[in-house]
Amino acid sequence: MNGNRLERQRVRSSQVTATVRGFAVGPANYAGQAHQWARAVQRVFGVPAVAFAFPDRLPFQRGGFRFPVDRRLPHHRVVPGWGRVAWTRHRVLRGVTHLAVDAFLPVYGRPGLVHIDADYDRLRRDGLAVALISHGTDLRDPEAHIRRHPFSYYASAPQGWVATTADRARQNRQIARELGAPLFVSTPDLLLDAGWATWLPVSIDPVVWAADGPALRDRVPTVLHRPSRTSPPIKGTEIIEPVLLDLARRGRIRYLNPGLVPNEAMPELIARADVVVDQILTGSYGVAAVEAMAAGRLVVGYVGEETTAVMPEPPPIVNAPPATFADVMAGIVDDRERYAGLAAQGPGFVRRWHDGTAAAEALRPFLS
Repeated sequence: MNGNRLERQRVRSSQVTATVRGFAVGPANYAGQAHQWARAVQRVFGVPAVAFAFPDRLPFQRGGFRFPVDRRLPHHRVVPGWGRVAWTRHRVLRGVTHLAVDAFLPVYGRPGLVHIDADYDRLRRDGLAVALISHGTDLRDPEAHIRRHPFSYYASAPQGWVATTADRARQNRQIARELGAPLFVSTPDLLLDAGWATWLPVSIDPVVWAADGPALRDRVPTVLHRPSRTSPPIKGTEIIEPVLLDLARRGRIRYLNPGLVPNEAMPELIARADVVVDQILTGSYGVAAVEAMAAGRLVVGYVGEETTAVMPEPPPIVNAPPATFADVMAGIVDDRERYAGLAAQGPGFVRRWHDGTAAAEALRPFLS
């Protein structure tokens, strides 16, 4: 039986390799996801795959935070105008037949001035099959999100930001429909905004995030909350932090609040925690929650029922919407053994859906 299964996998992979000479994904590379998806396609199908991104800074500038990437687009101040197209064709997309564009960003054009629709026809003329990838606010409908979740971060964010985000997302949904290119979404809740899309699970290397020992062994658990974004506040930190600080003052938890730290330091930081509080306003989950689950840590967040309904299985995340967050945290402290069992389910869930294999399989129809 195992031999038959392996043979079927070999045949399916050969169908991809017969079609794809090279796969590329970029240029957003948010949280290093383009890099992870490229590695997954290369590992699962055995085809050359590269991740590309915009330059984070000019060659003479210092600083900036960079996720791994294989190739970089030229900076518009170094290679302007027509030179960008030639550079991108020959240095970034060299050998590529299939291209997945994430966050609706331009590939040939200058970021901030054009969207992918301005480049799409030229990419197709260059012989590329093109797909689109959405990460969240680039596609999500704020009004629909508030209807599903009255406490949505859109309801409390600055209205100017909400209006700008809503316009951009509306434009991107229209672009996706008009281009007719395959559309992938990195978080499952986006299937509620674009029912024709395909879930492309965020992916990590579980080995990097694996931690020694189970969670919630100590009488006083260690709780980590590290919002990756504070402006606008989309995680619910203004609700989360007062509760955690109160529990810490009463000696019921140890609170880890390190501020912004480099991504390479996060595996060690998460390993020190028992509980990782992600977000409670979004109704879904992303890379940070997956990393914590891979470490076997208890993830507290909020995944809406509508989102769970479109998933193949619910994630082992403790739901704690704003109204009940304080009670949920108190319950975890009082019943550590029960919640330790849920935390232990995290690594298996990540291996099934977030180690890159499921993402590669989601891309298979496009690549075939």
